[in-house]
Amino acid sequence: MTQIERSKREHCPQCDSIQMYNYVHVVPGRDAEVFIECLECGAFVARYTLRAYTSEDPYRSYLRLMRQRHMSSGAATRKAVEQFRTELWNDYRRVKEMVQAAEESRSVEDLLEEIE
Repeated sequence: MTQIERSKREHCPQCDSIQMYNYVHVVPGRDAEVFIECLECGAFVARYTLRAYTSEDPYRSYLRLMRQRHMSSGAATRKAVEQFRTELWNDYRRVKEMVQAAEESRSVEDLLEEIE
């Protein structure tokens, strides 16, 4: 079966809102958890675990990801960071365009089951 790339905004299971709070919980030695709450009605929406986090500062995020690795030169690091930043913003724009063109109607859980 061929996998089809899909994108979706998180929707509240109670009121269908897309306005959410993200509560980030960090415990040393474990993946970070993000608890999602509906801004409109206060319902629990979902919990995600994160292996990697990228913020609006891709340079800092990339350096955090690379902390365990050794780069051979400053030029190689700059090139890798620029490539990371370019891929990040291209992916972000593509996903937003996918949602705006034809947002997936199935739940996030259903989408995740499809790739397992």
